[in-house]
Amino acid sequence: MTQQTLWIAGIVVLAAGTFAMRMAGYRLGSRLNFSPATQTMLSDSATILLLAVAATSALFEGHHFGGFARVAGVGVALFLAWRKAPLIVIIIAAAVVTALMRWAGIA
Repeated sequence: MTQQTLWIAGIVVLAAGTFAMRMAGYRLGSRLNFSPATQTMLSDSATILLLAVAATSALFEGHHFGGFARVAGVGVALFLAWRKAPLIVIIIAAAVVTALMRWAGIA
């Protein structure tokens, strides 16, 4: 089996799994009654999963540490997002901080 065939098979399996999960949610959504605490936990778990992926991407590049400049840029972006700055300001500020730190020799 070639690598391209393996990639295509993986994409097909993931697509079928996603479709099955969506259909199960549609079919079972009205039949299942969750307590408010369980609903809150399920909602929070999606947020935590996205935060974990974002943190991993912010800290690592492959198997190695991404560098202090990247972490500082993400930190500036998080601070500005917390202060409810416009998205374009957040993106530009994070890019400028990261670029300046790398220009200064801080990887």
